[in-house]
Amino acid sequence: MRAQTDCVAFFMETSFHYQVYRNIISHLISHNVACELVVNDLIEPAFVNEMISGLRKISMPGLACVSLSSVIKSGKKYRCMISPYYLQYLEKTADIHIRTLYGLAKNQWNHAEWNTQYDYILCYSHYTQASLQCGDKAIVVGNPRFDDWHNKTYQKALPSELNINPAKPTLLYAPTYGDLSSLPHWAEKLGRLRQEYNIIAKLHHGTLYRESERSALKLAQRYLKNIVSDNDLTLTLLEQADYVVTDNSGFIFDAIHADKKVILLNWKEMGKLLADNASYSSPDSPEQKVRAYLPVAEDMQEIRDYLSADWPWGEIAPALQNIKTEYCDAFNDGMAGLRAALVIIEALREQR
Repeated sequence: MRAQTDCVAFFMETSFHYQVYRNIISHLISHNVACELVVNDLIEPAFVNEMISGLRKISMPGLACVSLSSVIKSGKKYRCMISPYYLQYLEKTADIHIRTLYGLAKNQWNHAEWNTQYDYILCYSHYTQASLQCGDKAIVVGNPRFDDWHNKTYQKALPSELNINPAKPTLLYAPTYGDLSSLPHWAEKLGRLRQEYNIIAKLHHGTLYRESERSALKLAQRYLKNIVSDNDLTLTLLEQADYVVTDNSGFIFDAIHADKKVILLNWKEMGKLLADNASYSSPDSPEQKVRAYLPVAEDMQEIRDYLSADWPWGEIAPALQNIKTEYCDAFNDGMAGLRAALVIIEALREQR
């Protein structure tokens, strides 16, 4: 017999997940709903240590935190478990399971069959709602992580140790990890722009902490000196960036959401990764379809062309505004966390 608790649990496998949840948790607590972070301590130690380090910075009265191993050992059962993706061993830990989106890229993962296991799915906008084909289970709430952007409640200044030269434009490089990452193909090339630009690398947590990504991390450390790993600084980085350079990352949509000038990177072998289920991405994934609208650089000359003052960014602005509303956030009003919290509260009422 599992011990029942009225808490709403939020499952974490990286400190980034706290940024996904934070504004939802804040509204739940303000509605007197008890909340608890459940940290997966059964994964690679580097990820566990990263979460523990991140949790030390959290200051939210009323928010508790426990380890997954203790939940499993004690047989604890929550009223509701919030998670960014489905994991079978979470099934028996709650009566209600609700998914929060954490990104838009890679359809073959994001819209996979496991979504049917959820009671509700909180969507950023209509694209995901329609793609999941889950009927009334998929509810459009907006992107809670960007509430701080719209409400202008994020830290504005970058850490002084980045040594940003205010006389230079700032280029934010945000690659994904694994085979779809541009790091092995572009890190050295982008490093050549350091004389003309402030270059800040925001690395994926997979690159930072997976053993399999050790060589990619070393490349970044060698050629890209300003590396940021703190997820708390994402909106600050977007605020300061004049350009965002990325590849197959969901960060494309963060940059579009923030109305930034976005340049995508390509390389010779990338097309092979999109065919025959070679990766989680495919030609019909959002991060590939958006290439029809954004500038895509194949070499250094092209990226310099896109960085020039006369490149016609205004011509693609209407298409990007449509993507911002239909993909990134249906509302863009800073109230997504509240809408998500109210969906959770209603789900709790339904189960009583």
